[in-house]
Amino acid sequence: MKTTKWVIVILLALITSSFLFFYHGKVARESIIFFPIDDSVTFDKASTTLQFAGKKDDDEYIIEWDVTSLTNKEIYLRQDISLLFSDGKLVDTLSEWEDQSQKLAQYKKITGEDSSHYQTISLHYGEIHLENDLIRSTQRMSRDHLYVIDSEFTDLFSFKRPLTDEELDWKDILDKVTEQHLEYSWNQLIDYYKIDETKYEKIPFIELERYNTDPLLGLSKAKTQEVIGSLWEGLYKNYFLGLKTKEGKVIEPIGSTMPLILVAKNYSHIVILIQAENGLPFKFIQNISLND
Repeated sequence: MKTTKWVIVILLALITSSFLFFYHGKVARESIIFFPIDDSVTFDKASTTLQFAGKKDDDEYIIEWDVTSLTNKEIYLRQDISLLFSDGKLVDTLSEWEDQSQKLAQYKKITGEDSSHYQTISLHYGEIHLENDLIRSTQRMSRDHLYVIDSEFTDLFSFKRPLTDEELDWKDILDKVTEQHLEYSWNQLIDYYKIDETKYEKIPFIELERYNTDPLLGLSKAKTQEVIGSLWEGLYKNYFLGLKTKEGKVIEPIGSTMPLILVAKNYSHIVILIQAENGLPFKFIQNISLND
């Protein structure tokens, strides 16, 4: 009887701890929420890097993917997310979070094959709790890219910026492949949703990083940060964690096209267009308020 009692106690403890872990994990996964920026919290470091690590076997090679960030002080919550694209398609993601933290570091080895252009972009995010229940945030983006050439006509090699005629030729080829793939998918989405392109500024998702410092169209620096922060919040919930259909089904984002960001020239809203791996179209709208 004693043995049975202890078994029940242990099982209850395991169930409770599993529930607590799941609940805490769920809270963390929903934690990227834009709050007004706290200028007193800055990033001493925010970087994303891709490095060629060499040959894995006759058909595959390895890329090392690193995402690190460091704030100037410890804050309530730190979270970094990163997305990796190959020739315009999402191939992998990274995510890490910590309570009461200052530094985050992630590392992953990626296996690839064939010649490809890899591009990655990360959001480094922090949630700050102040006195009087005020909540603020801090954010910064980083990105990197890498060309890997795996052809039967040449030795395996990689580069970031072309330094030889051969590398320049390969860059042109791979850029054209990516451009054609994305333009075809994006044009399909624009036609499907009957969008008037003349009313929007087009921004490929990977290029968001430049708005760490540049203003978005004619917006102020503060409003740019608000718009970008809200954009990442929406992408995290509706893309990074899975593409949600109208029926409530969640589709894995891996294999989908790089999102196209359409910013309305009248500053009223943003449209995000994505095509899932199975061809299913997705459109998300983010309104912009210029009154606050």
